Amino acid sequence: MNQFDLLILAIYIICVTYVINEAIKSLDARFTVRFEPDDLKQQLQEQNLQDTLGVGFGLAARYTKPDELQKLPIIISNRSSRYSIYVDWDHSSFADFDGRSRRVIRLMPGLTTDLFQPQVFSVIAPGKTLKEAVTAEDTLKRESDAGAVKVGAPLVNLASLKTAMDKKEFSLRLVLRVFDPVGGGGDRFHVLSCKFTARRLPWTDALPWKHLKT
Repeated sequence: MNQFDLLILAIYIICVTYVINEAIKSLDARFTVRFEPDDLKQQLQEQNLQDTLGVGFGLAARYTKPDELQKLPIIISNRSSRYSIYVDWDHSSFADFDGRSRRVIRLMPGLTTDLFQPQVFSVIAPGKTLKEAVTAEDTLKRESDAGAVKVGAPLVNLASLKTAMDKKEFSLRLVLRVFDPVGGGGDRFHVLSCKFTARRLPWTDALPWKHLKT
């Protein structure tokens, strides 16, 4: 192989590499957000709540757009046979990737811009389950002149995850009140920190055949 052939080969390799890199860049970024249940389990045990309540979240397996995660579906189960559980939304808070504290808003039909009013506690009777969707106050935008609002911004900025090696954490600080209406033992307030880890998936996750069912 002479020098001219080597030059042609080098140019060919450079062109192929460039095309492959551009093809990879054209693939849509995908993200995963994972709730960390082991951390919450430890908190429940430390506060002797493991038999009283359970907390879960309805997260998608993956998010195909950086602004797709705009609200957080939350499931709180009252596992006790006698206690009433009150969820204090106004004293709960989100912390974003930078640790900035944000007010939690429980999303309800007909939610208006009058967000200065205190939010009503959600009550969970013994053996029952509460399913709600929450977001941060600063994600809400006016929908019409009637004063209604809707979620118009992402809960966290997944676009800040630049590579597949990147991961960032955010959290929901949940304030609850456990009350025994039978025994009259008084109110007990509890604070639970629900932690989440967001990651950018490798570009291979966007390949169409990766998700074909076998």
